[in-house]
Amino acid sequence: MVFWYNLSMQSLDLIQGYFNPKQLKVPLSFEIKIPFDSEARTFDEVFRRIDFRQYIETDRTVGRIGYNPVNMLKLILFCMMENITTLREMEKAAKNDIRLMWLTDELKPSHQTINQFIKERLKGNIEDIFHEINRYIINKEQIEVDKLYIDGTKIEANANKYKFVWKGSIEKFRDKLYRKITKQLEAMNERYQEMGIFFPLGETYEPETLMKIVSYLEIEICQKSISFVYGKGQRKTALQRDYEKMSDYHSKLTEYNHYIEVIGPSRNYCARTDEDATFMHMKEDHMRNGQLKAGYNIQIGVSNEYILHVDVFQDRSDYQTLIPFLEGYKKAYGFYPKYPVADAGYGGLKNYRYLKLNDMGLYQKYSMNSKDTSDKKYSSDPTRPVNFKKDNLGNYYDEHGEMLTFLWHSKRGHNVYEVPSSKRRVDINEALWTLQKEARENLQSNLGIELRMQRSAQVEGAFGVIKGNAGFRRFNRRGIENVKFEFILIAIGYNLSKLHKKKFRSN
Repeated sequence: MVFWYNLSMQSLDLIQGYFNPKQLKVPLSFEIKIPFDSEARTFDEVFRRIDFRQYIETDRTVGRIGYNPVNMLKLILFCMMENITTLREMEKAAKNDIRLMWLTDELKPSHQTINQFIKERLKGNIEDIFHEINRYIINKEQIEVDKLYIDGTKIEANANKYKFVWKGSIEKFRDKLYRKITKQLEAMNERYQEMGIFFPLGETYEPETLMKIVSYLEIEICQKSISFVYGKGQRKTALQRDYEKMSDYHSKLTEYNHYIEVIGPSRNYCARTDEDATFMHMKEDHMRNGQLKAGYNIQIGVSNEYILHVDVFQDRSDYQTLIPFLEGYKKAYGFYPKYPVADAGYGGLKNYRYLKLNDMGLYQKYSMNSKDTSDKKYSSDPTRPVNFKKDNLGNYYDEHGEMLTFLWHSKRGHNVYEVPSSKRRVDINEALWTLQKEARENLQSNLGIELRMQRSAQVEGAFGVIKGNAGFRRFNRRGIENVKFEFILIAIGYNLSKLHKKKFRSN
């Protein structure tokens, strides 16, 4: 017995001696090591059923053969699904994550290669890829596409928050510059009068006009062989002073016109380091002083917990974004949602008329909706114009029975009346009141109550996951097109992650 024990121990020592934790092993396939409930299997299931090659730009015909574009797309989208957002982290994951090795056939590109692929072959088609994946999810999960829960949030831009341009200041500086240019041209006309040269004067000037004057002065300097001098004790010629001043005025006027064009008629600010970003109030105010920060207004439409549409705007309010957002949704899917549900920031005459024109339901609150529905004293207040009486001839009477006098029709679409005795002016907008009443009744119905509850849970829940759980609170890219590309990648990752979680969600 003792001999058997010693023999067993001796043979065990011999067997253990053949093992080395660093020895080379040849696995049959990475698929064996991927669990059945892994995110990679859900991701692979989606890619097996969609042909993404049609959305990837063709590679150049010269030079070395590049990486497989579909595998490159797999690498980027799976990383977004796993909240791996930077290029260097993607490079590292491709070298170490066996799930990525299995999905991409052991593709190991550098971060420069990934960036080049995004810029040259992916960026222009990411929106089509996003909607193609959504169409697959809609068919697989039986998404209720007739219901769309809409909301927006502001996300900080990748811009210096202390370097901004205000349109009011730029316009003021430009007006001062116009006067300086006029004064300079008057002095030049007086100086060159004997030569028969006259520079036209005006109230405003264009950079092209100043450039012609600068070009003329350059010719004069060359013909007269004038050497420019600088520094203390050096006296500049009149021609050099004229040339330097007009060149400076040209560059400044070009800069002012550029910023006024970039800011446009609908904005008052822009950031210097990201000219497409607008300065706006953010909910996250670490200074607690209402400081403006450069950011973008991100709008999403959610149904059955999936983000079906995304758009990026420069507007600080949500009201102006509803119509272009729904037009983008129709362009992507070919139809409007029957029930677009939104909060009080979207309700208004223009939006209500647009929704009625396209056979969509009015399930959007307006600014005073909660007060109209909860405060009976306010809703029945006889001094409110909405409660004024109207006779068969179209005349309005105030709370005291006095007939109102029509003054004019406002540019905003309502009529302005006056109470003769008190000279009080009253705005009458029956079209808006009728549509608000319809929206109020829709929202108070059983369907409206359900839609309101779902909106607050689904769309705000999606923003909570993206901003809270994933920690996405500031863009890495600059420019509205690049920002939209970045957020669409975030939305694709969110939807793929949601698809996987719902697949294994316990009932």
